[in-house]
Amino acid sequence: MDYLPIFLAVASLMTAFSIYLIYLVKKGINGIGFLLVLYLSGSMVIMFASLSVFFSSPNQTTEALALASNSAYMIFGLIPILFSINRKPNARRWYTVLLFAVSMAVSEALMGETFDSILTKQLGNPLLGVQNYWYYGVMISEMVFTLVYSLKGMDRTLRNYLVVALPIMGISPMILPSNPTFVTDATWLNASLMIVATILIYETLYRDRLKRTQETMTSLEMMLVFTLMMAGLFTYYLTGSWYVFDFSMLAGMSWFIYRAIEGPSHLKGNYIRDATWTFSFILVTFIMEWFMGGVLDFVTGTFSTGVSGFISSLPLGFVSPTKDFGLGALFDFLSIFGAVTGSIWFLIMMGTEMGMLAVFRIGQVKLRENKIRLALMVSAYAIYTIYLPSFSPLASKIPYIPYMWSMGLGTLGPVSSHYLIPGIVGTYVVSAILSFLFGSRQICSVTCTAPTMYQGTFYDSLKSFNRTSKLGRKTLGSRLRPWYKVIALTVWASLLAFAVVSFLDQKGLLNFTIFGNDPTVFLYSFYFNFLWYVVFISIPFMGTYACATQGWCSWGTFNQFFGGLGLFKLKVKDPDLCVKCETKACAEACPVGNTDLPGNFIRSGQFKSMRCIGVGDCAEACPYNNISFYDIRSWLKEKLK
Repeated sequence: MDYLPIFLAVASLMTAFSIYLIYLVKKGINGIGFLLVLYLSGSMVIMFASLSVFFSSPNQTTEALALASNSAYMIFGLIPILFSINRKPNARRWYTVLLFAVSMAVSEALMGETFDSILTKQLGNPLLGVQNYWYYGVMISEMVFTLVYSLKGMDRTLRNYLVVALPIMGISPMILPSNPTFVTDATWLNASLMIVATILIYETLYRDRLKRTQETMTSLEMMLVFTLMMAGLFTYYLTGSWYVFDFSMLAGMSWFIYRAIEGPSHLKGNYIRDATWTFSFILVTFIMEWFMGGVLDFVTGTFSTGVSGFISSLPLGFVSPTKDFGLGALFDFLSIFGAVTGSIWFLIMMGTEMGMLAVFRIGQVKLRENKIRLALMVSAYAIYTIYLPSFSPLASKIPYIPYMWSMGLGTLGPVSSHYLIPGIVGTYVVSAILSFLFGSRQICSVTCTAPTMYQGTFYDSLKSFNRTSKLGRKTLGSRLRPWYKVIALTVWASLLAFAVVSFLDQKGLLNFTIFGNDPTVFLYSFYFNFLWYVVFISIPFMGTYACATQGWCSWGTFNQFFGGLGLFKLKVKDPDLCVKCETKACAEACPVGNTDLPGNFIRSGQFKSMRCIGVGDCAEACPYNNISFYDIRSWLKEKLK
């Protein structure tokens, strides 16, 4: 029997009926009318739930069950309405509207499951109803209607969010889950659109940063939906199960209809003033990006599909979680975490998001030197971090080339005699010379991955937490705190000790590994694939550039040390202007919290400290255009004159 005409008729009726109910709710129906709408939406859920059971196994028992459940709902579902006839109830609450939106999504999923049970004569998980184009056809029609009908008078921020969310949910791998090519193409498109949406959210928050309140909760809700979707795709590639993604679709579409009807969340705030919210937002965003990086690695073949394939692809390996008094569990967590954060597709995805925020900032800065530095920073990420190590003809030769061990020891492998002189020692020598001549900004503000992530519009604005967070305030000023020295020395002592052990291992004089891994490679992964991201996510509590202000980054402290010894410094053209300046904007703008800038400018006309990484925000903020950069170029000009 050809079921297509029947399915088309039922889906069309469902679409028309559901759109009419959405129209009534969006129009503002309340009281008995709203209760009737809830009653009708619930009736669709009960009807398709019972029909899916009946058609999966047509017999007298399932037929009786279908009739009984529908009859019971028709009778008992009317009782609340009958008792409210003379009371004129205010039935419209946020949770009742949310219940309506959820019932819309669930009823369409159950419709899809009913169609599937008719064809297969089997009862599947209700979530399986999401896995067909019938569900998406009806659901997307409802979402489009809700959005178009709600556009007039809709908050601009929410409108932009919903417009970009619609294609992400509409172009789903679940439309044709049995077609591997479609699943792959849809995954790429989903990830690309999600990157665009993330950039939009960042820029929207940044644009409204001076407002007392923003759509912070709406932004967080949308990011939670994206996180759930990416977790669902990651789970699919890992286990072959679509259930998490199915649930994310139901949750996302329910959220979409609810927000289009109700408008933005009434819970508002300002991300610059609310450290807890900002931390939550950054954390959720990072989790979404981590899952996305893993998904892209699966799609491109970096990870083999399936649990066993994924485990065998981990760069640090996988051991029994109970090994060595539970240390195996910690090792496995670090290995899994670092496998994604250290992967090329995670870096590409993060570079795209953060690089675009940095590009937006290029148009906002005034000084040509800052525009050039930001352009170099974005270019360096693309060339130095992405292209050269992974896609260039030199990729296999990178360990032998000076200046390419970009994070120092452990970056490209163990301390082997083959790499020691040309690659490792050469990197330190070249970088020390460049930092001496141009300041540590050649690393900390240009070629490292950190500046690209810290200096885009949104994350640059988080430097306000340098002054408002408890730990951030303790790092203010250019004087090195005792605990900074302890952290830096601890990091360096561990790296040097492990480097010696690694070298002796490579010589065959020792056989010391960490669960089979070279000690410097493991330590590098711990510091830069795990700890650095913990520090980055903790900006609201630690301030920006904590890697530089608290000594966590060995590569940063090395270059800061030689930058402090070298030629680089900040100079002012007229110290008297600093005396007259009432804003002291240079100190407030500094992303590493050098609050003693004005005092040094007034006393000596310059500022020199290893804590200065040459971002140039101070010069940008100076109302008198009084601050300039001094390095080897300035020194040569003086000598030539």
